[in-house]
Amino acid sequence: MNNSLPRLIDGMVATLRRDIIPHIEGEYARGQAFGVIYMLNSLKLRASWSNGFLSEQLRALRDVSRELELVAGELPGAPIPRARPPADLPEAAALEAERDEGNQRLCELVDWLAANTGSVSPEAHARAEAAIDKYLNRQFRYELSTSAKPMFVEMSGGAEKN
Repeated sequence: MNNSLPRLIDGMVATLRRDIIPHIEGEYARGQAFGVIYMLNSLKLRASWSNGFLSEQLRALRDVSRELELVAGELPGAPIPRARPPADLPEAAALEAERDEGNQRLCELVDWLAANTGSVSPEAHARAEAAIDKYLNRQFRYELSTSAKPMFVEMSGGAEKN
């Protein structure tokens, strides 16, 4: 069985704090180790197992469910898993490409609006800019919510902040 990605990262961070950082000499090196903790915490908030990784595990679970269904009648009351085939979800690279294409189009729209100010009604121009501003604000808030707590004091001083 596999642990969740956040749990694995928590274990790495705990090991760094408990077993590694106390044995590192020098503030600079300890600060670098705290930088690694910061990056691991950021990864924990933003990363997850890939669809491919989880899909294979779900296919295996589906297969064992099918096999166990054949003997379920002989196992009264047994908790037989009833896994269904995993959905075909897009891979992260496809989602990233779609996001990047959308962002590129928004950049082109910003340039177009700037070049065509006179040929667009002020109301339409304002609505387009408001929609873009709303999108940027939403993206910024989401990135902040999925960022680890800054560790500037620890990284610059090489010691845990109390």
